[in-house]
Amino acid sequence: MRRATSAVRARSKPNRQPMRRATSAVRARSKPNRQPMRMARLIGRKIWQALAATTAVLVLASCGNWRGIANVPLPGGPGSGPGSYQIFVQMPNTIALNGNSRVLVADVFVGTVRSIDLKNWVATLTVDLAKGVRLPRNATAKIGQTSLLGSQHIELAAPPDPSPQPLKAGDTIALNNSATYPSTEQTLASLAMVLRGGGIPNLEVIQNEVYQILAGRAQQIRDFLGKLDTFASELNRQREDIHQAINSTDRLLGHVARRADTLDRALTEFPPLVEQFDKQRNLFADTVEAVGRISNVTDQTFTASRADLHQDLADLQRPLKQLGRSAPYLVDALTLLLSPPFNIDSVPKIVRGDYINVSGALDLTLSTVDNAIFTGTGFSGALRALEQSWGRDPATMIPDIRYTPNPADAPVERGE
Repeated sequence: MRRATSAVRARSKPNRQPMRRATSAVRARSKPNRQPMRMARLIGRKIWQALAATTAVLVLASCGNWRGIANVPLPGGPGSGPGSYQIFVQMPNTIALNGNSRVLVADVFVGTVRSIDLKNWVATLTVDLAKGVRLPRNATAKIGQTSLLGSQHIELAAPPDPSPQPLKAGDTIALNNSATYPSTEQTLASLAMVLRGGGIPNLEVIQNEVYQILAGRAQQIRDFLGKLDTFASELNRQREDIHQAINSTDRLLGHVARRADTLDRALTEFPPLVEQFDKQRNLFADTVEAVGRISNVTDQTFTASRADLHQDLADLQRPLKQLGRSAPYLVDALTLLLSPPFNIDSVPKIVRGDYINVSGALDLTLSTVDNAIFTGTGFSGALRALEQSWGRDPATMIPDIRYTPNPADAPVERGE
């Protein structure tokens, strides 16, 4: 019974699987294929991004060192392959030379001008040369014109006396080995000058004007040239003084620069001081007049007594000369003169607080007593003779004052 019932249910249950598949197929047919549209949008977005990046690069390049399409380095060509090397060329005038210009050796294209820069105020070209180019180190460089339209190139050549050292990478061709060929404009200008007479009429005008200046003034011009020669000689002779004056001025300006604050304060405070001087102008004028009167009186006084003053000054030379000779002994004499009978240097040794140290030597030899007491009397010399009779050597005795030369009687040396 159960099996029969199950069979009946199975038969009565509808088969829905084909219906589901049919519905899915219908939905798949009704849904559009969006994959190509997405790919088109993605490609368009990439294109716009590339265009934006290119625009940004061009804008940034225009704000930098962009110097035109002619200066963009080109790939290939001489000087860009393996083994090529780079040199530098100094030029006095680049005229209309551009980057990527050709470099010729014996009219053969061997290199390229990569850049033109200013180094130490000298136009310097950066040149790339091919591997097989061999030139001496003192090679010459010239800017030539390739065509009449203005295209220019660099011509490298060996000088008449080439150096044994070759031109290597990184070397520089100096200014003294560089030059430029005449351009088309210079050639046409020279040709025009020749065709128009070469300016000879102008030379005639200059000659006439010079003649009018010099005619009749030969002596004046000769004197002027002589004075100019003297001036140049004196200036040359005093060049050391001029050099020293310039150095002194430089030191003075340096000192003033270090005192800039003080100078600024002085200049700030000086105008009020000038105003005070202006207010006291009459007082200053009276002071100047008084000084002038004193000067006049002084001049009159010295003029009247000029002869006597000159004689007094001449006579004063003699005592001053003698005083100068006695200067080494004058200091010691003054120390004795101010503190008799003791030397002034002995005072600190004598006075010791509340007591005084005094030491004396009493000389009672007969010759000393004779000189001190009996000199000038009738008994003078008696004690000296007595001492000598007792065996005293006269050389050790105090000299007899009677026979000692008097300093006052010594001859006086007169000054000039």
